[in-house]
Amino acid sequence: MEKSKVLLLVEGEKVEKDLFRHFYNLYGINNIEIVAYKTHIYAFYNRLKKDYADMEGNIDFEFIDLPLFLNDYLNLDEKDLLNETDFRDIILVFDFDPHDSQFDRQKLEILLENFSDSTGRGKLFLNYPMIESFKDINSLEDEHFKNSTVHIDDLRKRSKGTSGYKKMVDSNTCISSIEDIDTDIANALLQIHNNKLYFLLKHLAYEEENKYKLVCTEQCDKLKKENLIWVLNTSLLHMLEEYGYI
Repeated sequence: MEKSKVLLLVEGEKVEKDLFRHFYNLYGINNIEIVAYKTHIYAFYNRLKKDYADMEGNIDFEFIDLPLFLNDYLNLDEKDLLNETDFRDIILVFDFDPHDSQFDRQKLEILLENFSDSTGRGKLFLNYPMIESFKDINSLEDEHFKNSTVHIDDLRKRSKGTSGYKKMVDSNTCISSIEDIDTDIANALLQIHNNKLYFLLKHLAYEEENKYKLVCTEQCDKLKKENLIWVLNTSLLHMLEEYGYI
């Protein structure tokens, strides 16, 4: 039987699912299975290292079957089991989260190196600093977005148990809600983030398949030198790469 579905593994249970369901509806695509991992990428790395360790204790990526891994990790019932043979593409979406106590650039680079093919074991897209970056804009024609950054201290702030960055974005964004994103707004967001991606890469020599790993390296270097992260949502770009503009 021909593989027909797309498996989308996302970090969070709420925003990510709402965002991608909405975008896929705008595309008129309904063959998507969205699964929430419910914790950050560093825990994901650690679990892979536990379950797929080679003789040296490193992750043996060649043996990873992500649907099978998720069946075990999420303790899915038989009726909900994921099967690798059902999926033509596997997409992973996680946050950069540089303020997390487990932040580790080497782990990120290893994951980006080894999850780089959606038709194989999967392709990883990171959001800088987190999923809310998709709406961290003042205007859909914001000429300053390509230079927009967030300071690490703003990511560490908490307000009544809520991320300070999320509150900052909500107070400044021109996107009032996910439900208000129509085709024109969606395409504008895709273009804004795609332009930012290539702006960050413009001084580098790179192959297309390496661009997301290079962006991560650039982000880690900027964080180390300046305590800043460029605002960039790459998870939206998996749809642009696969389907083009809406």
